[in-house]
Amino acid sequence: MKLRTWLTVSAGFLLVFLHIPASGEDGDTGLESRYGVIEEVISTARKRSEPLQDTPVASTVLGGETLDLLFHNDLKSIAFPAPNVNIATVSAFSNAISLSIRGISNADIDSTVDPPVAVFVDGVYIARPVASSMDLFDVEQIEVLRGPQGTLFGRNTSAGAIQIRTRRPSGEFETRGKVTVGEYGRTDFRAAVDIPIIRDKVNAKVAVLSQNMDGYYESAINGRDLGEEDILAVRPIIEFTPTENLDITLIGEYHRNKSEPRPQQNESPAARVLCARHGFCGFPLGDGDEYEVQADDAGFIDAEIWGLTGELNWHNDAGIVTLVANYRDTDEDVVYDPDAVLYPMFLVDRQQPHKQWSAELRFASTAWDRFDFTTGINIFHQEYDLERNTFLAILAPTPVGRNLSLTGQEHDAYSIFGELNYHVTDDLTVTVGARFSDEEKDFYQFPFGPFPTTGARIDVDESWNDFGPKFGLQYRFNDNLMSYFSYQKGFKSGGFNGRCGQTATCLRPFDPEEVDGYELGLKADFLDRRLRTNLALFWSEYSDLQRGAIVPLPPGAANPQETVTDNAAGATMRGVELEVTAILAEGLQVDVAVGYLDAEYDDFCADINGAQTFASMPASNCGGSVTRTSDFDASGAAAYLVDEDNSRFDIARAPELNYSINATYNLRMNNGGSLTFNARYVWVDELFTDVSEASLREDVGLLNASVSYEGADGRFRVSVYGKNITDEVYADSRTLVPPLFDTRAVNPPERYGVEFAWTL
Repeated sequence: MKLRTWLTVSAGFLLVFLHIPASGEDGDTGLESRYGVIEEVISTARKRSEPLQDTPVASTVLGGETLDLLFHNDLKSIAFPAPNVNIATVSAFSNAISLSIRGISNADIDSTVDPPVAVFVDGVYIARPVASSMDLFDVEQIEVLRGPQGTLFGRNTSAGAIQIRTRRPSGEFETRGKVTVGEYGRTDFRAAVDIPIIRDKVNAKVAVLSQNMDGYYESAINGRDLGEEDILAVRPIIEFTPTENLDITLIGEYHRNKSEPRPQQNESPAARVLCARHGFCGFPLGDGDEYEVQADDAGFIDAEIWGLTGELNWHNDAGIVTLVANYRDTDEDVVYDPDAVLYPMFLVDRQQPHKQWSAELRFASTAWDRFDFTTGINIFHQEYDLERNTFLAILAPTPVGRNLSLTGQEHDAYSIFGELNYHVTDDLTVTVGARFSDEEKDFYQFPFGPFPTTGARIDVDESWNDFGPKFGLQYRFNDNLMSYFSYQKGFKSGGFNGRCGQTATCLRPFDPEEVDGYELGLKADFLDRRLRTNLALFWSEYSDLQRGAIVPLPPGAANPQETVTDNAAGATMRGVELEVTAILAEGLQVDVAVGYLDAEYDDFCADINGAQTFASMPASNCGGSVTRTSDFDASGAAAYLVDEDNSRFDIARAPELNYSINATYNLRMNNGGSLTFNARYVWVDELFTDVSEASLREDVGLLNASVSYEGADGRFRVSVYGKNITDEVYADSRTLVPPLFDTRAVNPPERYGVEFAWTL
């Protein structure tokens, strides 16, 4: 469908909505006084606190009360938070998440690859995907922004962003917390204490989280529970207000994870080495017990994070000056068995220290009537070193061999950004924005070699820069009906292959990813604010889309496979997103979200099959590159990396249709207390979890429900909840490792729990 046709369809949607009478246009019906109204939701998508209905961005806001009703522990437990948004755990890495927005995702665990969906906590960009599954206790709100972001954020993103804001000190002495007990040994404790130190001048708060579980999986070898969770987090905050125009907030962070990796299930077909040579053949999804695994030990995760964030806000006659600075140190050791069976064919130990720091200075104007603007500069630095020990026993009964690889990178990024809104009239606003980004990466690699030796050191560096404009129009038809159109260019920097296994791959960087994103939206309140409809239609054209795959290496390589990221030349995403909130009766609210996505490669010219041996120089069938990776043998044959046409493949994690229905009924009791009933059903169309056709996942439907009682004074709440109560089982992720093995990981099973919460 051409862009012109898409915009015509969008205009038709707007005309339909314009014929629906908005609040107050046909007289007061009195429904507001009888049933109440939909609460106002505040968005910070434009670095200002403003009503979501006034924000010309496709975004979904989950407030603290909403998160309480859904019983989410961390980001990975919110599988489908918004239309065309999917959050999944990355294979065995239970402390890492893969975020997908509008069909664009990344499931790579290496810090050399920047995620297309950025996670921001208290305004700070979290660089590492293995540290992005943040706990959600004492969180004020989560905002999911769909589409490219950049003119107002410290990092440019090609697909979207997730903003998490923690709760600030209240200025009054107060304690609140939760104790959760459930199946599979679930025992969680969360508590926060607000402490006023100097009235109206200095306030503090400390939040503590302890999250524990035995695991959803059982070893078929010894009956042991596998997949244990053991997480401790502490977040102290102190807030200074020396004058009425100045506030300074310091936020500390300590996070310790002593959990186990998520157990995998063997899915190896007959052609894989694990099946053909060793006799461990996998079974299709649904043909066995997915929570009984053929291993006696899941390995371990030993991760520790220290961080400090400082935020300063100075209010003056012209506007608000904001400075946000952060330092974050992560030390991580992960040992896991990727082949998912009790056989020493493949074992990995990853030790990785990581550091990042950033500073962002912004100014948001407030002094002018006809225009306002926000502008800023951002400096970001990260560095890491990775020691990978891979234990292999490919040829039985060959003893287990140990291969060692050392990798590291320093990454510096600088940006200048800004956005100006000119109010042509009280109803019409024109927006222009721009961002300039400069990225530099210095990468080194000692390729795999027999322990304790490695291959020769490889040093490469590369830099990229980008200018990304934004243009938008916003028109308000009345106080309750607004529409907007925007164009924005998104950018994601290039990089290097941190898990390369041969010199040719290590030396070859991949290019930046860019997107031209168009969006047409409408936000409206009807029926005396008892009905809210937010509609977005989008068209995104990607160039040099970054795709990753695990590929085999030629015989004789120290490690028989490597992970390679390359550029798909182009892809187009278009779709519709509709969110509806309605108060149907006193105490009854229903939220419906629907996402439709049409995603396809325009062309995909890359090597996703790995180095292969050819008797003579091969040719690319799509005009791509051909790289020789080995010396010629006696017959004149050699191994080559050959770019091939892969445009026939479906885009990973891009379901055509997804929707959710959430119903909440609040019943007032005679004693002044209340009962709250909540049910949420999510349905997601079939999708591919990887580039390969072998990664097809059937459609999924999940049902969660809860009942909560809250006392008359609102100080105590007792809840009973159930998650996945229809016991749906689906492949959350797949890991395809040619020529060795294939594995899959499934979603959490049906489970129930009880939660006691207090505020004193």
